[in-house]
Amino acid sequence: MDARRPALLCLVFLLVATFGAPFAAARQNEDSPADRIAAAESDLAAAQTRLAATYQRFTAAERRHHTMTRRAEAAREAARRAGEQARAAAARVQRVRQEVDEFAAASYRQGSVVGSVISYLGSDSPTDFLARASMLNALGGRQLDVLQDMRRAVDRKAALDRAARAALGRADADRRAAGEARSAAERAYRAAVRQRDAARRETDELLARKRELQAPRQAEAAGAPAPAPVSASGVVRPTTGRFTSGYGPRGGTIHYGIDIANSIGTPIVSAMAGEVISSGPASGFGLWVRVRHDNGLITVYGHINESLVSVGQRVSAGQRIATMGNRGQSTGPHLHFEVHQGGHKIDPLVWLRSNGVAI
Repeated sequence: MDARRPALLCLVFLLVATFGAPFAAARQNEDSPADRIAAAESDLAAAQTRLAATYQRFTAAERRHHTMTRRAEAAREAARRAGEQARAAAARVQRVRQEVDEFAAASYRQGSVVGSVISYLGSDSPTDFLARASMLNALGGRQLDVLQDMRRAVDRKAALDRAARAALGRADADRRAAGEARSAAERAYRAAVRQRDAARRETDELLARKRELQAPRQAEAAGAPAPAPVSASGVVRPTTGRFTSGYGPRGGTIHYGIDIANSIGTPIVSAMAGEVISSGPASGFGLWVRVRHDNGLITVYGHINESLVSVGQRVSAGQRIATMGNRGQSTGPHLHFEVHQGGHKIDPLVWLRSNGVAI
């Protein structure tokens, strides 16, 4: 038995060497080709989400800066108005005091309530004045009305002074918060610019990997009839024209879509089959159309001249949904096209390219 053991071990090693590599290759082939393409698509989507999240952090910081700046301006304006009202109230106190002084002087000349008159004519402040004037029990209806006016004027001035101080405090706090938010936004913008360059390299590599994985399928279909405008992924270019602006940092802000310019009235089509969820006025865009697709993704078509669809309408890929316009905050006729995936605004150009659509 011991003599045969070396021979058996050699036979096992020979079998592994002969058949091990094909078995390993077979295991690898279990993940291809569809699984590997799906994995490449997942990696691409994850890269898009990371980039979008970076951009959205900047947008959130920028919005906070604008909000705190507006609050600081409003607080300063409130402080200014309160100050003016406090000064007006002080003038009112002075007028009422003069009126009471005149009444007291007249009473003195007539020989009435002399002791009480002396008690408040010598007061140095409105508070001291009211304390002394409260002793004038002999005064009648007119006298009491004047004192009540005085009390109301003093109370109003004190309240307005407090309001002015509180508004100034809020203004200072909001101004500091606005400065902090601005610094955060600037840091986030710089990070977005750095991330953009790295993300472009990453997405180019992922797109190249996906094309390489899809090449065998495309070769098999080479003898088929010419493809329709809709890609094999069910995606179509949303309009024709000149590509004028991409996705990402632009002039200190983030441009969340791509721009394709052409003349007013150029047809705009749905990039994929889905359901219209918005059709009409939109802030910044003038008019827009939004379509939710069967995979949950949303496409946005902004600055349109005319919508040709209504909310709830089902549209197919390549179906005409609008015409190109120049409405809203626009510098010329173009389509602003966005793609929202999982709550993030991803790069439409990468999404189109990953689905076989060239721009």
